[in-house]
Amino acid sequence: MPHALTTADLFDAPPLPRGLEYHADFLAVDEEAALLELFATLPFREALFREYTARRRVVRFGFHYEPDEHAWREIAPLPPLLAALRRKVAAFRGVDEHDYLHALVTEYRPGTPIGWHRDRPQYGRVAGISFASDCRMRFRPYDNQHDRSAVVALELAPRSLYVMEDDIRWQWQHGIAPTKGLRYSVTFRTRAKAREERGTSNEGRDRTSGR
Repeated sequence: MPHALTTADLFDAPPLPRGLEYHADFLAVDEEAALLELFATLPFREALFREYTARRRVVRFGFHYEPDEHAWREIAPLPPLLAALRRKVAAFRGVDEHDYLHALVTEYRPGTPIGWHRDRPQYGRVAGISFASDCRMRFRPYDNQHDRSAVVALELAPRSLYVMEDDIRWQWQHGIAPTKGLRYSVTFRTRAKAREERGTSNEGRDRTSGR
């Protein structure tokens, strides 16, 4: 059973916001090795957003929300190893694997950051798995962005799983500090329910991302 992070693990850090979970050693070493071999074969491209090109490179599978079209589009089926990883995450969370309709594989070369943002409101629950190198993921309240004491940071170790839903998903922003080594992540997302999309009316002022 993966180790679940508790408030005590953070020492003097603020309590974990509601909806944020961290589970160390979610994957075995051989599972990570097999997926890293898969990543080496994927056609990564720079992540493109409306106004800029990000430094990280990505490959998307399943269904992706196209903001310019205001529609969901099916991209490509998940490779077998990614499908197996999705089943493992879904079983761990007690949900149907097909609830995670979007899968994103991201490559972070050394020094690659992600700025503060919330994911697009069309996506719902988020589950992310880390590979190869660790990184620091930071969270801050959306309505209290300038109070540095309100920031919560997690060290994401290789083979770990984090989950974002409820408050952490809709009322907080997150970002990743520049990575020290080559890192990969797999992010699975569900489709947001209508009431959740309506709860993020500030999207125009927020730098959202499809990560």
